[in-house]
Parts: sequence; structure tokens; C-alpha cells
Amino acid sequence: MLLGLGVGWGAGNVGPVAISLTHSFGVSLAAVGLLSGTAYFAAVAVATPLVVPLAARAGVVSATAIAAGVMLAGHILFAVSPAFAGLLAARIVVGAGAGLALVAGPVMARELGGMRLLGLFGGAITLGIAVALGLGSALEDAGASWRVGFVISAAVCALPLLVLPPRLATRPVPVPERAFVAAALRTGMLWRLGAMFLAVNGVPLVVSAWLVAYLMREAHVRAAVAGGLAFVLFGLTTLVRPLAPRLARGGRAFITLAAGGLLIAAAGLVVLAASRSAAVCVLAVVLMGTGFALPYAVMVDAAERLFPGQAAATLALVQTGPNVMPIVVIPLVGSVLGGPHAPWAFVVLAAFVAAVGLVSLHRPPAGKPAPHPPVADSAAEAS
Repeated sequence: MLLGLGVGWGAGNVGPVAISLTHSFGVSLAAVGLLSGTAYFAAVAVATPLVVPLAARAGVVSATAIAAGVMLAGHILFAVSPAFAGLLAARIVVGAGAGLALVAGPVMARELGGMRLLGLFGGAITLGIAVALGLGSALEDAGASWRVGFVISAAVCALPLLVLPPRLATRPVPVPERAFVAAALRTGMLWRLGAMFLAVNGVPLVVSAWLVAYLMREAHVRAAVAGGLAFVLFGLTTLVRPLAPRLARGGRAFITLAAGGLLIAAAGLVVLAASRSAAVCVLAVVLMGTGFALPYAVMVDAAERLFPGQAAATLALVQTGPNVMPIVVIPLVGSVLGGPHAPWAFVVLAAFVAAVGLVSLHRPPAGKPAPHPPVADSAAEAS
């Protein structure tokens, strides 16, 4: 839970200070997009495949601790850096830690608590985004230095290190062979789930990077109000993610939650693009917050069951898309927001999310995890 909170906090803490960073360093919004998008998610994409061999060698708990420590170091570097190049380096460090956490966290969550804890872990990520956006905007509105938010971010990432257990009885994490990766990439269902991960995990990250700045420019609201709306969006997602598996059960749960949720989220993006007042934006954030949350648990569960015995490797594959997409999309959206056609950025995102929702009307095949005896989550005991 605390690890997910730290991941979300690191994904959402640049958005509220985007405009301040343009003033402090004399750069454009597109350049700030390099911080919240390109540098951060390039590091996430590189680090994500590394977590499987790391967890296989050191254990899932150790991989989780390393992820938290790396994110902590990156936020401290960002807070003290005097130059824009230092901010870029810091975001690379934070992204590397997040890439490790986005695979190690769900694996540990599913082992400890199944679908329910998976939903709670996903909810913790969105809660981190929500609080980072809300608190960051409040600090911005109060005139605090943008560096304060990143000191707080470092403190949040230190929390998991205080509560992680020394070891955990869990299944061994196998290192995937090249033959498995090649076979997986030829499986149509993997690509379907990859597209869903893009829509559910990737698009909200793009929205979180620019929502505050968009609302301030297009809806003409204060930073605190924009941050409050962003908090509602991701706070609602936090509440709905763990509840979603209870809303639909049985054979049609995947279709109901995945397809239905994505179509609701697409409607919210369209409303956001058309809104010019805070009142209409409230409807948009409610639709998006609910829609992006509903598919999460069934989506992750379907990915982990797709290839028995290779849950961590499958998650690493399908999470690659959401890690790579923001590298390009966040700076592009930032450049569009600086011009007269800002709403079209959200219309295009809505079209993509709706298309994935329609594709998700077909249920994925059921799979059964391969049985493995519990082993101690410790490199020493494994040897």
C-alpha cells in the first residue's frame, strides 16, 4: 500500500508546479513535459524488465525495498537541484524506482491478499496521485516554493522502508526465457491486455501531468480549485478500484468492469474537452475517476493468469506500454495545451480509450496458476 502511494505521488507531483517551473527555469510547458513524461517514463520503461531477475535473485521484498529507496533518492535530488538538467536526472532516478515498484508491488499484493489487495495497491497509486496533485496545488496557491513538494515526496517514499517484512513466504519468481517472451509476443490476448493497460494505467498518467494546468488555462480556475478537482478524480479512483471486483462477479465480470469502465472514462474525457466551467469539470472528473478504476483488478488478474508460472514476466510485458506511451504523449499534449486547440488533446485520448473499451467486450480465456511450493523471500535462504 505505502509503495503504491509513493509511486503515485511521484507521478503526480510535477503537474501542480508545471507553470512555476517554466518561470523558474525559463522553459516551455513542452520542456516541463520532458520531466513529467519523457525522462520519468523512459526510466520506468528501462527498469521494468529488470525487476524480474532482481526479484528472482534477491526476493520480492528486497526488490520492493530497492524500489522505494531509489524513488526516495530521486526526489531528494529534484528538491535540491539548481539547474534544469539536474531535474531531468532526478526524474530518471525516480522513474527507475517506479519501474521496479510497478511490477514488484502487484506481485507481492496478489500473493498476500489476492484480487482485493491488488485493488488496494492500485488504489494506493491513484491516492498518491490525488494527494500529490491536491496538496501540490494548495502549496502553489499559498506561494510556497515548488521544492517543498518534492521534500514531502521523498518522505512518502521512505515510509515503505519502515514497515516491509524481513521476508515473505511466496512463490519463486522465475526468470523468463527468450522463448517465453517470443511466444508471448505472438499471443493476441497479450496485445489486447497491453492495449487495456495503456488505457487504464497510461492515459490517467497523461491526464495527471496536465489536468491542473489545463483547468487553470481553459476553465480559468485557481490552482487550489484545479488541484481539488484533480484530487477528486484520483481520489475517486482510489475508492472505486478495491470495490470494483464486488460490483460484478462470474463470467461477465471482465466485460462489465473492463469494457464498461473504459467507455465511462472515454465519456469523461469528452466532457473535460468540452468544459469551460468548474461545474462541468466536476462531471468530467467523476466519470473519469470511476471509469479508469473499474477495470484495474480484473485487468491485472487476467494478465497474471494468462501464462501460468510467469505472472511477474507477463506484468512486465503489458506494463511496458503504459511506461513508454507517456514518453512521447505527455510532451505532445503539453505543446498542444500551449496553443488554441488544447481540448483536442483530450478528444484524441477519449477516442483511444473508447476503442479499447469496445475491443474489451470479449472476455479473455481463463487460466490457472501453476502450482509452486512456498519459499522464503530471501536470497540467502534461496541458496
